[in-house]
Amino acid sequence: MSATLFVSQSLVDHHSIPPSHPESPLRPLSIETILRQSGLWSDLGHATAVPADTNALLRVHTARYIEQLHLITPKKGTILAAEDTPMASDTLHAATEAAGAGIMAVEAVLRGDYKNAFCAVRPPGHHAEPTKSKGFCFLNNIAIAAQHAIHCMGIKRVCIFDFDVHQCNGTIEALGNNPHVLIVSTFQHPLYPFSHYFNQPANVVNIPLQEGCSSIEYRRHCESKIFNAISQFRPELILVSAGFDAHQDDPLGGLNLIEEDFDWLTRLTKDLAQTYCQGRIISMLEGGYDLEALANSAHAHIRALTGK
Repeated sequence: MSATLFVSQSLVDHHSIPPSHPESPLRPLSIETILRQSGLWSDLGHATAVPADTNALLRVHTARYIEQLHLITPKKGTILAAEDTPMASDTLHAATEAAGAGIMAVEAVLRGDYKNAFCAVRPPGHHAEPTKSKGFCFLNNIAIAAQHAIHCMGIKRVCIFDFDVHQCNGTIEALGNNPHVLIVSTFQHPLYPFSHYFNQPANVVNIPLQEGCSSIEYRRHCESKIFNAISQFRPELILVSAGFDAHQDDPLGGLNLIEEDFDWLTRLTKDLAQTYCQGRIISMLEGGYDLEALANSAHAHIRALTGK
């Protein structure tokens, strides 16, 4: 049996915004391509996401917001759901599939079918707040997965580890002060979304990093903080918001990580998961906008998940 489940979407070009936009349909395709080229694809289990139901969405988002998303969905072309967040006629279907991928992965890992999972989904989710779209995000995939684990699967302690270059404002807004959740976030500061750096509920561990931070500086600054926070919380499940835009080649960030850093982060997370939660990890794609850097970094991350 494969150790790692790879969850994809029914059509890679759902959420059909122009390829010129940073959050393009080419992102998950670039990941799949490199996995096939390397041979790692055949070492993975595979599943296609099923859209999350409304009840799952309502554990994170308000009913009024979900209704609003349906009302503003264009019949053709695109609109701006927020100033930086284009929405097409098929965006909401893609977003509910992305949220459903996390739920599917949580269930598969907690059943023991797989040790861990990676969800290659879009649109991303960690900027979406309970009442608003933001930062290319519509539904907060990782928060929806966490709430499903807590409310439907009996998990009492979930750690969300977010290593995207941008702080996870939506996840903090949705799950801040939730006693069942620990949020550990490494991010460049100052940088978008400029909103939740000083909003630090008791269950949030912020690890801000200066622009230009190198691999060595990143590891020195983050390792003990990540390790200590997760060790003290002793999670039963670790969810990862896997943003690869901290890579040195990414156009939307200013950190200088390389592929090996994402391998290192994944192995650190796996060690903690093995100690506290039977190795159970679900990782969900967030940022990463240089296609080559994204593909290579995600490959390193997934390869580490498999234990290869």
